[in-house]
Amino acid sequence: MNMDMDSSTSSHMHMSMASTTSSHMHMSMASATDSMAMATGSSSSSMDGMGMSMDMNMNYYLTTHYDRYPVIFHTLRASSGAGAFGIFCVLFFGAVFFRGLFFLSAYLEQRVFHNLTNAVLIQEIDNCACDPEEEKKRDPSGGTLSAKSLGLGKIIRQTLCPGLGELKRDFIRLLIAFTATMFGYALMLAAMSFVVLYFFAICLGMAFGEIFFNRLSIVLGINKNSSLCGSLH
Repeated sequence: MNMDMDSSTSSHMHMSMASTTSSHMHMSMASATDSMAMATGSSSSSMDGMGMSMDMNMNYYLTTHYDRYPVIFHTLRASSGAGAFGIFCVLFFGAVFFRGLFFLSAYLEQRVFHNLTNAVLIQEIDNCACDPEEEKKRDPSGGTLSAKSLGLGKIIRQTLCPGLGELKRDFIRLLIAFTATMFGYALMLAAMSFVVLYFFAICLGMAFGEIFFNRLSIVLGINKNSSLCGSLH
């Protein structure tokens, strides 16, 4: 009898301990899950708050405040006057280089590729007395227009299959056009920072580049109105 009572008592104790342990484990797991959910919710809300604060700190009008404001890249920001002057120089010479790409395109077309059809040539004053109808029939290089004589098939063939030499030239044109477009949009993004210092850096760089390469074009006899200039202007 005593042995049966002891065995039943011990079994009841084991069952109660097991149930208590399992309930504690379930409670601890539930509390851990709740804490993780709360932590995730708090982190997401903090990230949303950071995003909202970053959006609220964006400039929407011209301002003189440049302290730690990113320009184009997240790490390109100035925390002092020296850093702001460094970014000023980067944008200034970037704008000068941007204008230089136009000159490079015109130089290659006229002096290296000897392609005068994409350049606006200056004619003599005496030629202005010609008949306007006769002028329309002549191309900028001085010859008559021969688009009708070529035929549609030959025009398409020469456009799509220009030859290996012309393909090499088109590859160079592609690189210059891509670089000019990339620098142009990068300068636009820098100007959209609405920081007055950076805005004037871009304007001054474009102006000085225009004057410098215009003078260089006059000295070398290069007409700067090439196909790249016309397409990007």
